[in-house]
Amino acid sequence: METESLHPQPSISDEESDDGSDSFSFDTRQLIGAEAENMETLPEVEGLCISGEARLGHTIQVVGFGTNGTVRCDFAWLRFYDDGSRCYIAGEEKAEHLVTADDVDSYLAVDVIPIGREEQMGDLVRIFANGHRKITCGNQMQDAVEQSFFNGHESFDVYLVEHDNSSKRVQLKLMKDRFIIKNRKFYTVVEQKFLPDMTITIPTESTTGFEIHCSGKIQSLLLEADTSTLRDLIVLIMRSFLLRATHTPKENKRTNRCCLF
Repeated sequence: METESLHPQPSISDEESDDGSDSFSFDTRQLIGAEAENMETLPEVEGLCISGEARLGHTIQVVGFGTNGTVRCDFAWLRFYDDGSRCYIAGEEKAEHLVTADDVDSYLAVDVIPIGREEQMGDLVRIFANGHRKITCGNQMQDAVEQSFFNGHESFDVYLVEHDNSSKRVQLKLMKDRFIIKNRKFYTVVEQKFLPDMTITIPTESTTGFEIHCSGKIQSLLLEADTSTLRDLIVLIMRSFLLRATHTPKENKRTNRCCLF
């Protein structure tokens, strides 16, 4: 059997077919692959695995060798959680994935569908990163997050991205009940309390950016850190402050303290 080196490519779900119609979605490709079971040989991938260390700031990659005429693959990364739920990661349809703060406390996996020369679909294969173990912060970052949480304040130098995509250096100051953004002259540009509907998200297309969303005066802010590791640290600390400011723990007969970690 001829074995070909697999060169993974992004999913074509966002491209158009030759006749102008939309290409098949990832879910549709699974159905087509199932319908092709009667074929004598389906595209396959041998030695499929995830290369690289699945920890914050590291890029991991799917590797393998295509057989039975496999020329490329469709990919879809997803997260599994302890409660049994799962979600596909929007925009992550490449062989590579940068592990971020969003992956912490989840089981990271990727679905792979081999594609043949005539666009025939092989069977979907799912593999887990990190030996099917939960993605963690790592001891050093966990200690930094906990220390900032118990101190009740932290400051970082970041970039504030404007609507015209220009950016300026600012200081992000996190406090127990709010965050403050100051310019280089230390004038307050933004001051916002933590609110229950506030979210801190990581855009898929950015390796160092994060967004703050809320329904107050400031509906959305885009900030950039110097590195992806620093970005993940800021996001984890900010989420811990947000949780403490907006979460009211139920009264406990033994103690009134709320343990976050």
